[in-house]
Amino acid sequence: MTPVLLVLVVVMALAMAYMNGFHDASNAVSTTIATRTLRESTALAMAALLNLLGALLGMALILVTAEWAVRLLGLAPLTEATAQVPDTLGLALLAIMLATVGWDLLTWWYGMPASTWHAFFGASLGATLVIGATAPWALLGSLLVISLVGPLLSAGIAYLLMQALLRAGRNERVQRGHLRFAQTFSAGAVATGHGIADSRLPLAVIVIAASAAEWSPSGMVPMMVAVSVAVGAGTLMGGHRIIRTLGRHLTDLTVAQGLAAEVSAAATMSVSLFGLDAPVSTSHALASSVVGAGAAKGLRNVRWKVARTIVLIWLVTPLATAVLGAALVGIMLEVTGH
Repeated sequence: MTPVLLVLVVVMALAMAYMNGFHDASNAVSTTIATRTLRESTALAMAALLNLLGALLGMALILVTAEWAVRLLGLAPLTEATAQVPDTLGLALLAIMLATVGWDLLTWWYGMPASTWHAFFGASLGATLVIGATAPWALLGSLLVISLVGPLLSAGIAYLLMQALLRAGRNERVQRGHLRFAQTFSAGAVATGHGIADSRLPLAVIVIAASAAEWSPSGMVPMMVAVSVAVGAGTLMGGHRIIRTLGRHLTDLTVAQGLAAEVSAAATMSVSLFGLDAPVSTSHALASSVVGAGAAKGLRNVRWKVARTIVLIWLVTPLATAVLGAALVGIMLEVTGH
């Protein structure tokens, strides 16, 4: 891979990290803002700092190798097919990331929470097929299972937690201030979990490109810091459109509901990260948890039309980015003559 192409891949990976923080800031702060537990500026600053620290922590817990990166992103067929033509791999990575960032921008504009992981996997499927390699169907199958089980688990946990909080609310010793204090910590847990989970995506792309360019592994430490800073900086800006959707449009959140949703999302993310070692969508986890917490006070408390639209976006995401990724890599290969 040429130095110029490597630089372009690294810059695009950092842009994707920034966009991920911006798009998914809502996951950590939407409920605390909606319930007025924290001011918006305070919530975003806290989430940005914890995203940064979570990203650094997550990278410190993994052994960063090319094999790890390829396995995490399911790009083995693509890397094998382009082993002799590393520039083609670089162009494919650029196309995949452009499709991912483009989809994140589109869903942010419409205020819809969507998974950056799912967008990336969809785009990689389209790019892999255009290159002529075998698509990673097994990975996509497991992703679909996680996509089904994860939201149901999140909604179920949030529902049960909310029921428990409703009962505890009858105890005069459990006051609103206690719940607000606890919600601050639960929001922090979600922000930290997001940093741990989603920083791995852009880092893995950089590792794969660096391996193709025969870049020394010692150069990864500055890249880890750069990715972490990019995720935190994006979070600080905050995707306000999605924050409004999760915090106000899905249901009228109370402090107890916000706490239940955040604890549920953090628990689901922990199981996926440390139990299954699988990519987890923080967007899916929190949105489902908000629905579960709202439903605990009665099904009419959830605006099901908004919920159905969100689920539709989740289903469309990998399909839309697969088409977009295929189109972009085809154009790039044609223009560059590869």
